[in-house]
Amino acid sequence: MPRILIPTGFTPDESPAPNGPAFALRNPQGHRLSLHPVSSNILRVVHELPADKYRQKVNGGIEWEPSTSDIKIQHISETETTLETSSVKIVVSYDGCPRLQWFAKDNEGELESETPFLADSRSRAYAYEAVEGGVLHYVERENYLPVSEDELTTPGPAPFVHPERNEFVYGLGESRGTLEKSGKKFTMEGRDGLSYDWENGDPLYKVNPFYSVYNKRSNRWYGIFYNSLVDSSFDLGAEADILWGCFRSYRANSGPLDYYVLLGDGTLPSIVTAYASLVSPTPPSPMFPISASPSLPPLSQLGYLSSSLSLAADPKAQEAVINFLRTSKKEGFPVDGLYLSSGWCQDVTTDNRHYFAWNRERYPDPRAFAHTVEKELQVQLIVNVKPWLLETHPMLESAEQAGAFVRAAEDARGDETRSSESGSQKDYVWGAGFGSHELGRYFDFSSQAGSEWWKQGTTEHLIDNGLTGVWIDNNEMAGMVDGDATFRGELGIANASVGGSTVLDNVEKRMGWRGGSTTAGSVGKAIQTIGMARATYEALLAARPNDRPVIVSRSGVPGVQAYAHATWSGDNSTTWKALKWGTKMTLSVGMSFGPGLYGHDIGGFAGKHHPLPELLVRWCQNGAWHSRFTVHSWKEISTTLWMYNAVPGISDILRDVLGFRYRLAPTFYSLYLTHYHRQGWPLLKPLLWHHSVDPSTLKMDEDFLFGSHVLVASVTEKGATFKTVYLPAQANDGDKDLQWCELDTGIWHSTDGEGRFVELGESVFACSLEEKR
Repeated sequence: MPRILIPTGFTPDESPAPNGPAFALRNPQGHRLSLHPVSSNILRVVHELPADKYRQKVNGGIEWEPSTSDIKIQHISETETTLETSSVKIVVSYDGCPRLQWFAKDNEGELESETPFLADSRSRAYAYEAVEGGVLHYVERENYLPVSEDELTTPGPAPFVHPERNEFVYGLGESRGTLEKSGKKFTMEGRDGLSYDWENGDPLYKVNPFYSVYNKRSNRWYGIFYNSLVDSSFDLGAEADILWGCFRSYRANSGPLDYYVLLGDGTLPSIVTAYASLVSPTPPSPMFPISASPSLPPLSQLGYLSSSLSLAADPKAQEAVINFLRTSKKEGFPVDGLYLSSGWCQDVTTDNRHYFAWNRERYPDPRAFAHTVEKELQVQLIVNVKPWLLETHPMLESAEQAGAFVRAAEDARGDETRSSESGSQKDYVWGAGFGSHELGRYFDFSSQAGSEWWKQGTTEHLIDNGLTGVWIDNNEMAGMVDGDATFRGELGIANASVGGSTVLDNVEKRMGWRGGSTTAGSVGKAIQTIGMARATYEALLAARPNDRPVIVSRSGVPGVQAYAHATWSGDNSTTWKALKWGTKMTLSVGMSFGPGLYGHDIGGFAGKHHPLPELLVRWCQNGAWHSRFTVHSWKEISTTLWMYNAVPGISDILRDVLGFRYRLAPTFYSLYLTHYHRQGWPLLKPLLWHHSVDPSTLKMDEDFLFGSHVLVASVTEKGATFKTVYLPAQANDGDKDLQWCELDTGIWHSTDGEGRFVELGESVFACSLEEKR
């Protein structure tokens, strides 16, 4: 176990640095706790460890945003200070370990309650690891002791929300389990999680250290964003310890502890917009609070996107892919985009993937292949690449000589299993099949050489052959295990060429990557994920400045949506559970400002079996409402939408589903622009987004809202012919006695002031309901 210490002895810093925080405490051991109001309702807290003892993620100290003028500081006593803005009052106590208590204000500037909506834990809020320099943050949470003997029972068709429970936690992006996260632990480290368990698997592909909290009693939301990409973890109430009482905690492997408290106007949409404004590398327009990305995705990315690992690896893949697309069109399933899996670069002898080196036995003429697919068949090709080169790669030496790779730690030099002769780090990376790993070298996207080599390779071997887009895959950097590996830090996570110095000012200051060599452990290997997306974006933009870049990224971190519009839930499995639990994950990603085009591999990626007709139909019906509709598989015979032609009626149903999807596409694009791109809101929203005043919605995560007025209730149970659906009676904007209409039958349902369950019968598109205001 790490040795945890609690810093004490703090006093106010009487000589703050220019352009520093609004208020700071320090102690004789060199710890510094700073509180900085960025605006009246976004405040930043930073705990810095002694710089002479511990590595920190930044070079040259914390970069502070301009402070709001809406700030009043009052020293109450030798051990207490208050800070106030028009939105919040913070009481800072420092008679031991510092403790912050947060009190919300109403529109008149008066405290809404004498009870804080957020409070640090007593005595150990800002602890740290004495040897490694890890940092921790403990905050109080609602008392977890049971309030009744039947509290955890779930009578009826929906999760039970006990009337006495008041605090509900959401977020952490693409994370396991239910939408509501209380009582669970989560790991923030990227993994290549093939066929993970949707309910218990952890960690997964993406890193999103943000969560929001709803207080049912006050009807108020707030959010916390931990501004770090180092390996970290959250305990949202799994640990119980009578010594410390009730708490949630965050732990990062290295400091500083750097977090933002987001108040917005007390509503969930305002919290998500505030978070999006912090992590979007693109400057907002004068008319809208954010701009999610420098460009919008093409409309084609909302169409039917097809992919198959076995198809791309067919011995005659060039011919097989073309025939597949022609067959698909003939069967009535037109394809807008084909994601070409890594079989295109599979080595003839070893089967290992050598990215940027085409397998000429499978693809004799990549340029002619792209011309046929892109120009004749009007299907966009998006090609799979990964962020490393294997030791057997034919282009390895040219990249090595250019200095394109991550540098090995000093103590690794001379060990040929860990370092090249010139000092590049060697890591185990994926090679060919299940459990396959080979030595390779990761590109350093923080270096000029690494980014330039990547952009040149992408341009020469992919873009110049006439392909539309790039699928950046396996970019969790999971094989990079040495925390002392060095990143050059010559380029920030957002390069100036994307949008000028404003881009850097908007994100670089917050993420703490201001240039200069640093180690993977202190800044986090996930920083390379967004660097890979940024370099790929720059390559596409330079080659085709008049086209909207198409990039899909499997991994993701806050801000990646600026360069990669699309992502998905990774390598899922062909099971009913994957269908059922996928919606929960979709909603969690949306509440955490993940990339706006999001979905799942329809039909399931992994497993020796194909989806049976019922599962395939239900998955397509559910996927038709997701912002990314992709059928993808890793099976000997590809999953296709016409694979059950011999079963009467199945292909006809699927044609109708796809046709319905295309009718939705214009609305999808409108929502993408107005909700996601300009405000950070998801296209698919949980019921609580508009109906959290109804406590029954707080744990509902299988049905969802499309936009604001369409309630979608997909059938996700095997053999089900009826669906029980909850219809809220009240909306957060004050509307009551809502009425709901079945889109496919025209039948109206009244609520008469109380939410109600209704049982609906079979329909081609499950149960799509429209709210009548």
